[in-house]
Amino acid sequence: MTSYLSNLFRLFAFNHKFSVDSSKQQLFLKKSLVPLLQTFEQENDNSLDEDDLRKMRSYGVAIPSMLGEAFCELRGRKMTERERYAITYLGSLTGLFDDLFDRRDLSDDYIRQMLEAPENYTPANTNEKLMQALYQKVFEYTGKEIAIKTAALKVYEAQVRSRRQKNGHLSADELKQITFDKGGVTMQIYRLAFEGEPDAVEQELLYRMGAIGQLENDIFDVYKDFQDKIVTLVTLSNDMRKLNDFYNDLIRNVLSLIDKTAYADKNKHYFRLFASLVMSRGLVALKPLIKLQTLTQNIFTLNRYSRTQLICNMETRGNVFRLLHYAAKCAKK
Repeated sequence: MTSYLSNLFRLFAFNHKFSVDSSKQQLFLKKSLVPLLQTFEQENDNSLDEDDLRKMRSYGVAIPSMLGEAFCELRGRKMTERERYAITYLGSLTGLFDDLFDRRDLSDDYIRQMLEAPENYTPANTNEKLMQALYQKVFEYTGKEIAIKTAALKVYEAQVRSRRQKNGHLSADELKQITFDKGGVTMQIYRLAFEGEPDAVEQELLYRMGAIGQLENDIFDVYKDFQDKIVTLVTLSNDMRKLNDFYNDLIRNVLSLIDKTAYADKNKHYFRLFASLVMSRGLVALKPLIKLQTLTQNIFTLNRYSRTQLICNMETRGNVFRLLHYAAKCAKK
């Protein structure tokens, strides 16, 4: 049994571990990703901009030092150097991959060719050359080329379907499937950076964690998505209380799946805390949205609220304490 107070104390200690792991990964980035980026910057034809480079460095630190390290705690073994290279390159690819759909004027068939047979296509610019190089380095360090390509194509299919969210008329069920697949399959692909093959329970856990992560992003992006006319489960909803219930059900599902994994109990407890901390950010962001709808006859009406009302600042002291409170409560057994 774990108590609220013991969870709270351990969560306070997480900040130090995250800081140490992040510093370690930043040093690793200097010998792995940065030299590669510098090579491509020298031949840049302006297709690779500062925003691309910033996101690559950011994801190249955050994904290995948080998600990667948390998984290693769950399995009970430290990250090997090959795994660190693989998850670093996979993480840094995230921003470039998303931009293929969001910022680049590329056909779906062209993107599919890039992912399906990177060795057989000729990149059109520096941006694509860098993506090709990173993608092939993932193959090199994982030894899982077929599995990586298969998973990448699943993410591609989810991204293609997500185009319908722009000015789309989608049902809640369609949006749920798109949301789950975008986040869930991406989480599964990160697992491929590590040794071993996940069993069915772990695969489902990864999928559900990715799904709730995507929904959490949509909660934080509600103002931006509404302005950009992108339909999500959040912008479609007229009752944040129901969305909050749905979100809590997903949290319980994830925590239940963690308990069902074959890993050691003490490792599962650490991962429960980590997952609870990450997922509870969505609960913090939902709280003011629930309050907002009381101003509009208990119907969530996006065109009645301001940007300030819809954007959640997680840096405030109040929200930091709310996050720790929700996470400690979620992780109780």
